[in-house]
Amino acid sequence: MRIIALAFLFSGTLGFAQFDPAGGEAGSRSVHKDANSIVAWASGAVLQLGYLQVNDTALGKPTVGNVSSALGPFNGDIVSLGDGGVITLSFDNPILNNEGFDFAVFENGFKVGLSYYLELAHVEVSEDGVNFIRFPGESLTDTGFQTDNFGYIEPEKIYNLAGKHQAPYGTLFDLQEVGLNQINYVRLIDVIGSVNGSIGTRDSKGRLINDPFPSPFPSCGFDLDAVAVVNGTLLKREELRLNQVKIYPSLAYCNESIKIKNLEGFTASIYNEQGDLINETQSSEVSFAQAGLYLIHVKVGQKTFTQKVVVR
Repeated sequence: MRIIALAFLFSGTLGFAQFDPAGGEAGSRSVHKDANSIVAWASGAVLQLGYLQVNDTALGKPTVGNVSSALGPFNGDIVSLGDGGVITLSFDNPILNNEGFDFAVFENGFKVGLSYYLELAHVEVSEDGVNFIRFPGESLTDTGFQTDNFGYIEPEKIYNLAGKHQAPYGTLFDLQEVGLNQINYVRLIDVIGSVNGSIGTRDSKGRLINDPFPSPFPSCGFDLDAVAVVNGTLLKREELRLNQVKIYPSLAYCNESIKIKNLEGFTASIYNEQGDLINETQSSEVSFAQAGLYLIHVKVGQKTFTQKVVVR
């Protein structure tokens, strides 16, 4: 009975992730800003700012960044769109629907302990700049309460919305999903994350999207850093190398060795359940004296891999 209970605890803690996990974790639909698979960046943009607070327009509009902030590589220079703000990016060459993912959007979301502060946007694409098709975004975040500026969002509950992944990871999109062979424009529309149905933005299933609201600050709304063109074939090769990482067992006893295999030149950072860094090592084996949930974050070059382990 005890084994069954522990197995249930393990699955309840680590399972039931509806969509892909945060940037840098195994299976994440994300790409690091320095990945070799990035082949180009947005070179032009048209910006239409939203208000600092859609239901109080007297507050004005955001003032952080400008059109040039969205161009070129990821560099920490952002443009804030405001509530419902829109920016349309263009490129020197068309983005083609090749194998795998085709482009990525970078926001400046961040991680706090084991939680993520994220701001979201719908993504639309077009070949002619007139007719746009929206990626079918989804949000499973609880709308029984309002996420405010001190609240967090679980990446696993977000799908096909820009900003799902924390910086410096970009959220990946595949043109195959919207049936286009090539595009010249990517349009981002800030999500108004209010759970008030009269002003809040909804996902492709008609559900309200709950993200930080209100945020009547100069950096209100989605904070765009960059949009990248991605070589999906090369990205897949990078992911295959990352998938060679093996950390086992993921359910262990106190003081039992947990092995990190098939890596050269790696560094493993160990975090406890509160998100505190408790150890850094290059050893191929680690163990824990106390029961609990831990994160083993492995970095090889610019690639990272994170696995949760439960110690009983």
